[in-house]
Amino acid sequence: MTTPDQFDAIADAVRAELASVTRLAHINTFHPGAFDWAEARTPEELAYVSTVAYGEPGHEEQAVAYLTKELAQLAEIERHVSTVMAMVMGELHDLRDAVNVGHELHHALSCFAAEEIQHANTFYRYVRALSGSEPRVDKALFDERLDVFRTDDHPYVKLVALCCSAYVGESVITVFEHRADALDPGRERFFTRLLHTHGLDEARHVKIDHVAMKLIYPALTGPQQARVRELLDQIEGLNRKLADSFQEATERILGVDFVTGNPAAAVQLEMTKAFGGKVFASDGTLHTVDEILDDELCDMITAFSGTARVHAAGIGPLTAPVPPLVGAPQ
Repeated sequence: MTTPDQFDAIADAVRAELASVTRLAHINTFHPGAFDWAEARTPEELAYVSTVAYGEPGHEEQAVAYLTKELAQLAEIERHVSTVMAMVMGELHDLRDAVNVGHELHHALSCFAAEEIQHANTFYRYVRALSGSEPRVDKALFDERLDVFRTDDHPYVKLVALCCSAYVGESVITVFEHRADALDPGRERFFTRLLHTHGLDEARHVKIDHVAMKLIYPALTGPQQARVRELLDQIEGLNRKLADSFQEATERILGVDFVTGNPAAAVQLEMTKAFGGKVFASDGTLHTVDEILDDELCDMITAFSGTARVHAAGIGPLTAPVPPLVGAPQ
């Protein structure tokens, strides 16, 4: 249960930040109709996605399989986020605390949900254009993942857990966006433009995550914070199961081992483990990924993407060239 004034102290800050974040959401946004899909699988484009993943052309078949798995899986996670966002908005309908008045919260979550379903739409279209196939996994484990949030927890508990569950993946793909921009600063390649345009929405989503993590989560009671961690553990476990299932399905359909010797996959795994393991501190405090970067993580991210930041703004242009990828990180 919440108390009537539980969120009064954070309400002005939450509503002001959400209004600021979504101010240009109608302009800086992502839609599948904005792309020339004939450019998605040219020989030059295939050589480029090989360079993004392996550091050089010549691994086109493996790179296509890698992106097929990762982006189809991501599409399913984004579809789930959209559905749970809509569920949370429904449950907030008659809970009129100081945060949930006016238009700011409803507008921000509505934009987030609408954008996520378009991401899923677009990434599935890209997967089909790139590989000519689409991995399918037993109803995408959708009911199991939705059941995690079919509870009597307060909607803000569900919202914070959902944002935390999406946050690590959003952070990882942002680093890939930095890498593509460094390799292709003129954004001549389709894949660079895809990641850049996706990142226009993703930057807002990350800022909304930060509102949930830094303002709403601390305002929850101790038992509510514990429930956030329980829901997060459950959905992360199912997302790992989903990832394994998509890897098996993609390998079966395309007949390609896209993990062994794939340096981008190795960096992705290292970032996922590091971000996921450090965002929640042992005392229950939530940190942004830029707050938890140590020298080792900074070095790895800089070598991969040309910049030591993930989401932090105002740091300026890329700080280092992106060297060729050779092998997996040690």
